[in-house]
Amino acid sequence: MIGDRVAGNQSGLALVLTLLTISFLVAITVQLMITIDRQLTFSTAQREQVRLDGMVLAGLNLARAALAADQKDNEYDSPHDAWAQLDPDRLKTLTGDVVLKVTVTDLSGRLQVNALGANKEEYRQIWLRLLLSGRYAVAGMNEAEALLDALADWIDQDDDERHHGAEEQYYRGRTPPYACKNAPVASLEELLLVKGMTPELLFGDAGHEGLADSITVMGDNGTVNLNTAPLPVLQALSPDMTQKLAQELIDYREDQGHAEFLSDPHWYRQVSGFPSSIEFGNKLLTVAGKYFSVRVHAAVHPYSRTGTGILLRNDEQRQTLLSWKLE
Repeated sequence: MIGDRVAGNQSGLALVLTLLTISFLVAITVQLMITIDRQLTFSTAQREQVRLDGMVLAGLNLARAALAADQKDNEYDSPHDAWAQLDPDRLKTLTGDVVLKVTVTDLSGRLQVNALGANKEEYRQIWLRLLLSGRYAVAGMNEAEALLDALADWIDQDDDERHHGAEEQYYRGRTPPYACKNAPVASLEELLLVKGMTPELLFGDAGHEGLADSITVMGDNGTVNLNTAPLPVLQALSPDMTQKLAQELIDYREDQGHAEFLSDPHWYRQVSGFPSSIEFGNKLLTVAGKYFSVRVHAAVHPYSRTGTGILLRNDEQRQTLLSWKLE
């Protein structure tokens, strides 16, 4: 009887040990599976990121090729050019399961920040009309005038402070202190260092548009490409311009039937019903782009990659990639 009890205890102990062993093996197996799954996920993510990086680079090269081909085809830039019509649906036949979106923007249609340092009154008035259009977080004329003075002081190479501007003494009194650049602005973000410029004004908020969509730090000759200028810029070109008239110019230039007329910077005179009293300065207008922003977005669920940059295309049909950033 005692032997039976001992045998029973040994059987129970063996069962417990067996269960413990099984539990240990199950735990090890689960942990191994989790580790393998993580490694597979990481490997998949790495593989897809490498593939998306290649797609983003391909998108950049596609944009460059389209810009080069357009320059050989004609000497003006418009919404009808190949670089402006890189349709994602058409690209899908080349990219398979990757969604590739390539957006090229002619920055020559925007107002140039660095042209403000030249003391051109006509150009300053265009900026004032833009700032006071009601689209942006500007309180009124005094604030707009002060901002333009500060921008001009930031750009010009002297230490002579304009009436509402700011030079070295002002910026040295900031916390933390920093120097007045007295040189061309290199990026839109740099504008936030200038007296009077705010994130709400530059990038917009719930109640206002962002100034960044209508201005550029590229170029300093003060010209505007009438073929690619956004509506706020078009409206600011003359004190007699309205939003309706600006939209009529956009509708005209986007009509394929008018594409050939866009080689002449004075095509606006041909727009039916456009007031003959409105005259844009001859030195103000251009129809050729020089600086282009390129944004390439590649995605395959759940991964994505975005590249943004600035291209300079000169008159000798050469291109320079001035900046490129991957996100």
